[in-house]
Amino acid sequence: MVNKFTKFKIFLIFLVFVACVYGICFRLYNYQIVQHEEIYESTLRKTMLTYTQTASRGTIYDRNGVPLVSNEIGFQVAFDYYFWEKDRQNEVILQLCALMAETGQAFNDTLPITASAPFAFTNANADNKYYNQLMSYVSEQKGWDDNLNAHEIMTKLIEKYDIADTYTSIEKRIIVGVRYDMEHQGFSSYSPYIFADEVPIETVSKISEASMFFPGVTINEVETRSYRTIHAAHILGRVGKIWKEEWDDYKEKGYSMNDIVGKDGAEKAFEEYLRPIDGTFGLETDIDGFSSAVTTLDEPQPGKDVYLTIDIEMQAVAERALVEVTEQIKEKSKYNKNGAGHDAAGGACVVIDIDSGEILALASSPTYNLATFNADYNDLYSDPLTPMVNRAIAGLYPPGSIFKMVSALASLEEGIVTPYTKILDEGVYRYYAPSYTPACWVWNDYGRTHGAINVSEAIKYSCNYFFYETSRIMGIETLNSYAKKFGLGQKTGIELSGELKGRLAGPENRKEDNPWQPGETIQAAIGQSEHQFTPVQLASYIASLINGGTRYQTHLLKSVKSYDGKETYLDDNISIIDTVEISEESLEAIKRGMLGATTDDGTASSVFADYPIKVGGKTGSAQTKRGSSAHGTFLSFAPYDNPEIAVCVIIEHAGSGGAVAPVVREVYDYYFGLE
Repeated sequence: MVNKFTKFKIFLIFLVFVACVYGICFRLYNYQIVQHEEIYESTLRKTMLTYTQTASRGTIYDRNGVPLVSNEIGFQVAFDYYFWEKDRQNEVILQLCALMAETGQAFNDTLPITASAPFAFTNANADNKYYNQLMSYVSEQKGWDDNLNAHEIMTKLIEKYDIADTYTSIEKRIIVGVRYDMEHQGFSSYSPYIFADEVPIETVSKISEASMFFPGVTINEVETRSYRTIHAAHILGRVGKIWKEEWDDYKEKGYSMNDIVGKDGAEKAFEEYLRPIDGTFGLETDIDGFSSAVTTLDEPQPGKDVYLTIDIEMQAVAERALVEVTEQIKEKSKYNKNGAGHDAAGGACVVIDIDSGEILALASSPTYNLATFNADYNDLYSDPLTPMVNRAIAGLYPPGSIFKMVSALASLEEGIVTPYTKILDEGVYRYYAPSYTPACWVWNDYGRTHGAINVSEAIKYSCNYFFYETSRIMGIETLNSYAKKFGLGQKTGIELSGELKGRLAGPENRKEDNPWQPGETIQAAIGQSEHQFTPVQLASYIASLINGGTRYQTHLLKSVKSYDGKETYLDDNISIIDTVEISEESLEAIKRGMLGATTDDGTASSVFADYPIKVGGKTGSAQTKRGSSAHGTFLSFAPYDNPEIAVCVIIEHAGSGGAVAPVVREVYDYYFGLE
């Protein structure tokens, strides 16, 4: 018989059992019905893949908002390390290069060795980047002789890359070129190798169709630089991959190895503004590979837009005028005395805003096309006229008589002469006779003299005798102290890389065994001797003189704005380097002389006598090596009564300064709307 206590225990156990069953059922219901989706998703294996979101490089505009360099979508052919079949790579490379050749498409090959046997260096000199890279590579290889010739280097590389003897010498060279480039660019799991840039869609399609034959070869859709003008190549510059020797510097600035950076010109000078910063996003995928969520990790930051000080239309006028006038000079040389100008060649034209130091045009001739630079490189490099040299900032020239305004100012400000003092030109200067008797140009050419003339007339007629006498009295130290105030023999600070300092003639630059002689001062005073200046230096000098003595920082950067134009980061980039005390009386005397040079019977009157705008100018003929025509130089400013711009033009071996003055007239025609 069951007692009451036993019944109670059974009942209690039953209640516990029912509670447990209820609890289990409740939890099962909650898991399977209420939280089904959430729990189901959490049970799936998920993977987060991180991808780069490319940002656009900033656009480059001229001062008027005309786009000069922007971006467009293009294609790259690259090698992916993870899928690259190393045992077949020579075969794949050769097949891919053959396909590229069929479509006329270039690919990256920086090995400076000829394309076929007998192998030789293509550019074996210390100025060639690719030759220096190869020699550095050779020296780094253990057991390789630094004095190996091109054929011996090829033999070493063929062996290193295990290239079979069954290939022809041309095929071996193709494979070696690509393999060498792959090695030099650090091809690895962290760094894909870019085989070809700017590949047209037709070539991309052919590669894609034959993809089974090209394991590890991928097509990347990328933004490339689009050049919206054929002008200003030396100013705008190029972009490219980070070179191995540059990596340490860029790495510290947060770049990745495959980033594109400015290599020269404005692209390099303003890299800090133009540089984009790529973003990253995460793509979450499930066990079946289906995407389930996209998460932005870092927002991409487009590069800022850069506005230059140049007027691209004026730049085009200057470039065209340099070419046309050079050809005219050579044609007219047939009728000149001694054929002066028959060897006219390259030159430069710099236009500067007198009251800000802004460069409105910076032309160098000959020039090149940025859009076809890679394809044209070998021809450009071997061209004896050196079109890749920016003569405006890296061409060094004796100034000739355009230096005489410095000599005039020094003599006036130092009290050697007044604006009304007259000096008698006797033709031959005999102070240092009999050992040294230089003559005025008018005596050498016509057997006559300028007579008694003042400083303004000496500038107008470019009288050497006048400046021989005044410079002898003042001495080289005084003369050079004024030249330095105007920045001659010093870098202007223009943002482009490659600017040269030049040289100011005088005892400072002489060695002890070659002391400066007093008689050399009178040649320095007329712009000869050892003076070597750049066109941009000379433009800055005349602008500083004509504005009354304020030397502005010469610059190309006008402003920097956000890609949408809503924010301005920099505007009116103007700064003063130095000031020169110039009396109004001295400045007016010099300006009168420069006005006289372009009017009446002045040295440039044939070009500007009938010009509707009053122009100040000064011609120069700078002597060069024996047997060559003199360089033609011309400095000018306008309008005369209220100067706004100054222009410097130099054409190599033009024969005279008057011969190059038409370039300046064309610049003024554009600026004043007289075309």
